Amino acid sequence: MTQLRPRQLEIMQNLAKMLGTKGPVKVTTALLASECSITEAALYRHFPSKKKIYSGLVDFCEQNLFELIANINASDETNLIKAKKILIVLVTFCEKNPGLARLLTREAFSIDETSLDERIKLLMSKIELQIKQNLQKFEQQSKKKLALTTTSSANLLLACAEGIVQQYVRSGFEEMPTKRANEQFDFLINSLSS
Repeated sequence: MTQLRPRQLEIMQNLAKMLGTKGPVKVTTALLASECSITEAALYRHFPSKKKIYSGLVDFCEQNLFELIANINASDETNLIKAKKILIVLVTFCEKNPGLARLLTREAFSIDETSLDERIKLLMSKIELQIKQNLQKFEQQSKKKLALTTTSSANLLLACAEGIVQQYVRSGFEEMPTKRANEQFDFLINSLSS
């Protein structure tokens, strides 16, 4: 991700804030410019299109999530704990950034931004791969097999995390996703590994 200028960062933050409001929101460049207290022309001087602003938000999500995941993977904890913490990081990140939760669930996209769907799918696939790698390391080190294949196990765990985030968005950001996530992930991981 290229270094953002202060005004670009402000525009992206305002977009994320707008996406984090309750209920569906149709973000137009005119509305976003108004929220930023600039003209639409000024908005286009900083970003050539609304899609580029959304793309910058996806970059922000990816950069921050993978920095956190790298820290988890570098820790001395067991691989099952690392897999769980990756899930918790995703859910917590979304809880702290409601607008970005709406972005990651793709509910923020209009027809013009649907090409970013592929970027979100790729981002989630990379997270799933990190979970799968930790599950594979668990099997190698413990000489135990999970109840499902590592591919199916990683997919199940990520599907649960994505479902929790989706419920958070659907609740209008009122049902905090971290409220039950820890025990739910413990249950799933223990069920898969026992």
